[in-house]
Amino acid sequence: MVIKERPAGILCDISGVLKDGTEDGSDVAIARSVDAFKRILASGIPIVLCTNESTCSTESMAERLRAIGYPIETVRIISPVSVMKQIINDEGYRPYFLVHKDVREEFGEFHEAPNAVVVGDAEDGFTYKALDDTFRLLVQGDKKFFCLGKS
Repeated sequence: MVIKERPAGILCDISGVLKDGTEDGSDVAIARSVDAFKRILASGIPIVLCTNESTCSTESMAERLRAIGYPIETVRIISPVSVMKQIINDEGYRPYFLVHKDVREEFGEFHEAPNAVVVGDAEDGFTYKALDDTFRLLVQGDKKFFCLGKS
């Protein structure tokens, strides 16, 4: 395919476009995608990567991509976690988090008086106590509720 006009920018998915996972859980670059990515960067066309992955931090995703050859800066990745962080900061929410342990640090501190609840792929974190605490906050009726990923 030949593109006749230079695009203003490129939005590219990560999983299945730049990388695939293997049976042992490691990542492998899609054939010729690293070279294509490098050519896009060299062209000066802005590129942003997106993912619906909510069980790893944005930095962790960038590190995984770097490990298979992509010269990627973390700020070029949009994920449910990075979008939720922006919403929290913009709106001044003080959330209670029930999220995957690998993304918990990215969100920052816990709050004594939460005004929102963020739930996302907590896996082993979905304990009776955690779910009960979440439910008790939500039934108060004055909390915003946000979900990430497959929650």
